[in-house]
Amino acid sequence: MRKRKLSLLALVVVLCCVLSACGGSGAGSSAASAGSASASAAQPSSSGDEASGSGASQEPILLAVVTTLSGSNSGHGEYCKEGAELAKEQINAAGGVMGRPIEIVYEDNGETEQSYVNAVVKALTSDNVVGIYSNGYSSQVQLVCPEVQNYEIPFIGGCSSHALLEQGFDYFWMLRLSDRYVSPAMVNACVELGMKNPAILLVSDSYGQGMADYVEKSLLEKGATVASRISVSESERQFTPYLTQIMNSGADGIIAIQHQDQAAVVMMQVEAMAIDLPLMGCSQYASALAIDTAGESANGWYSLADWTVQTNTERGKAFVEAYRAAYNRDPDMQSVCAYDGIYMYADAIERAQSSDPKDINAALGETKDLVGAMTTYTYNGDHSLGTTIFMVQTEELKGTLRGIVQR
Repeated sequence: MRKRKLSLLALVVVLCCVLSACGGSGAGSSAASAGSASASAAQPSSSGDEASGSGASQEPILLAVVTTLSGSNSGHGEYCKEGAELAKEQINAAGGVMGRPIEIVYEDNGETEQSYVNAVVKALTSDNVVGIYSNGYSSQVQLVCPEVQNYEIPFIGGCSSHALLEQGFDYFWMLRLSDRYVSPAMVNACVELGMKNPAILLVSDSYGQGMADYVEKSLLEKGATVASRISVSESERQFTPYLTQIMNSGADGIIAIQHQDQAAVVMMQVEAMAIDLPLMGCSQYASALAIDTAGESANGWYSLADWTVQTNTERGKAFVEAYRAAYNRDPDMQSVCAYDGIYMYADAIERAQSSDPKDINAALGETKDLVGAMTTYTYNGDHSLGTTIFMVQTEELKGTLRGIVQR
């Protein structure tokens, strides 16, 4: 596999310019110190409607986490649960929120769309749940957004499909940068790598289709062409025929958009076919689960990743250190999203001085310069709250940081 290097300085400058052209002003990490986000979310309060009365102040604030805890994708859920538990323990050790401890109830979403819907509805109808975090796929989250809106309970998702934001659900929030902002940056990196006629290999759900649409649009705007665009089902595990089709199309690079388990298979089969082209994957290609499964086949792949343990922020470094101490392994993207999701709720509740879901949702819409472990979060006019993403290249089974993209 050809190991191509990007100019770090050139990449950072180019990507920052493209994303700033997409709209929205960036929220710099210098706006808040690494410790202030943790402190503001976790400090007990002596004022507010729920802080009065010694009995009420000790009642726990209940959040729900919906994730995969059984089946072939249970590894996703394990990382997610570890991140959520670490946040809960830190917040409670610092005095809780409004003097009250955080508690988390976990719902297993299984392996089907129906079991995902069932798990979310169960969380929505549970007594005293004031907010939900879920790392479900965009196609799954899309199914439950109407129910979330009906129950008026805030729902923070670890997905990234901009199509979800376009539906205008007031109670749905996205931690990560949406594919609308990520795709132009991905294309700029591809052009930097020498791609003028790449092929796009995508999963055929709303996430894959939506991101591929933005990627193709950005390629055409840059004067590039698309050699082939190949869509495969979420259950596909044999990619040799599709990769052969790509090689026969005259493609000078591959842009791959899959979920973690499928990404690992693609990387292994690209390596088995000795494909010698520049390779760009979506964020899932840089996840610990995908890299661990693909092994050496992951080396050389580039990705615009929401998370890398090589993060250069103090808050991110502190999270990595605490996570390693607690679980004796590196955190995955699933871990850091859940961790930041719980802290985001704590911050919103503290600012609202209320655990009423409607008040929490309103406070989420006023989020500004909240320093998380993954990125800094700010409401920029849509419900995609993240402000940065990392450019990484996998080397020696680790994502090597090549640059940082600011929204």
